[in-house]
Amino acid sequence: MNTKANHRQPNLFLEILKGLGANKLTSALLVVIFASSFAVVQVTHSARAQLIKQDTLLQERDELDLEWRYLLVEEEFYSQHARIEEVATTQLQMKRPTSQDEQVIIIQ
Repeated sequence: MNTKANHRQPNLFLEILKGLGANKLTSALLVVIFASSFAVVQVTHSARAQLIKQDTLLQERDELDLEWRYLLVEEEFYSQHARIEEVATTQLQMKRPTSQDEQVIIIQ
């Protein structure tokens, strides 16, 4: 009895294949649908990867911009006249010449 029941029930996979084989347009459309769905998945993956790369580059740009600003402040600090004079007097033992230290050279 069990074997008769198996013969009466149609095999769904075979029925689908027979239906697709009978209608070529449906088969072609099914292939096109699968191809386009794979293309959508690929393009979405690529777009997300590019967005992640863009975010990384923007973050790196912001960090470099911040470092550049710190360097500008540091440059301004070291280029101040009072700072230069202080370094000249303390580290290099320089002093302003007095009138007695000056020598005038006349070229004829």
